Amino acid sequence: MDDIHGSVGTIYHGSVNKSQNQRITTNHIYLHPGEQSGEFERWMREIGGLLQLDREYSTLKPLLDLIVAVLEPNRIFLIPHPAIEKYQVKPYVEIILILDGWAYDLDRNEPIVKGILELVCMKQRTVVFNIHSGDEWEAEMKDGYFYNVAHCRSKFLVFSGSPYRLEEPEADSLKKFQNNFSSKFNNQVEITEHFFKKCKALLCEGDVVSDLVFTLFLSCLKQIYRMVIWALSFDIPSLNRSCKELEEMAARVLPQLRGQLSKNTDVYLSFGSDYLEAHDGEIVGMEHYVSYLTELERLFEIAKIAFEQKMVLLFDPEEKV
Repeated sequence: MDDIHGSVGTIYHGSVNKSQNQRITTNHIYLHPGEQSGEFERWMREIGGLLQLDREYSTLKPLLDLIVAVLEPNRIFLIPHPAIEKYQVKPYVEIILILDGWAYDLDRNEPIVKGILELVCMKQRTVVFNIHSGDEWEAEMKDGYFYNVAHCRSKFLVFSGSPYRLEEPEADSLKKFQNNFSSKFNNQVEITEHFFKKCKALLCEGDVVSDLVFTLFLSCLKQIYRMVIWALSFDIPSLNRSCKELEEMAARVLPQLRGQLSKNTDVYLSFGSDYLEAHDGEIVGMEHYVSYLTELERLFEIAKIAFEQKMVLLFDPEEKV
């Protein structure tokens, strides 16, 4: 869903056959009374309330309070995405919500959840939501899914409605996750660069067939989004999805990609088959397409910078949230 006030969407990474009432808590350390009873009591007092937020995110507290009151999530994680000053990209905040139930429970209640999040985000235009079903999330944490374990850690936790503490991954595991993300991303970067070489080679021919250029530019844009989605989630998006769908998926993991195309370029690349039919066989000079190619190259650079920023945030032990 395309929404200027924030993204309301759900990412699911597989499914698990468990009974509705079964709770998987193997991946948590339960703080029981005893020698650490003081810590246990402190943690229990925090359950049902927001954990401490840094001052720079204090404006989000009313929004988070309302989400807690209305949706009653199991956990909330907050991941900041820095600005990219070189390209005048604003900072964003990614909020991961863990809600009760299985995927089908969330699918059934999706219109209600989206409506609530749209309402509470009226004034928060740079907030992106990822929603996970609690039962699948628990199973995936237990199985060590890279996305979940890398993102859903205590350093990003701002609310917990559970008496179970998150188990922190070992340093070797985090390094493995980082290498996995980076390897997949770098492979996709090479593919995307190949797309750009084809575009430039075609435009160097002078007069070109408009529908051929359009098709290549469209594929190039979709590949930029695919590069991000494939690296940071377990979805493998097909290039036959619409640009809007792919942009929405990519913006859930790298929010800085949202709305980065100018209106003219967005309209041009959104026409699809209508555009091809209207300009079938038309010969157009190279200069007509230079601005579109420049914008695609800018988006590509933003994606690479945003990815590196996220790797630092997720895996640099010196990086504080």
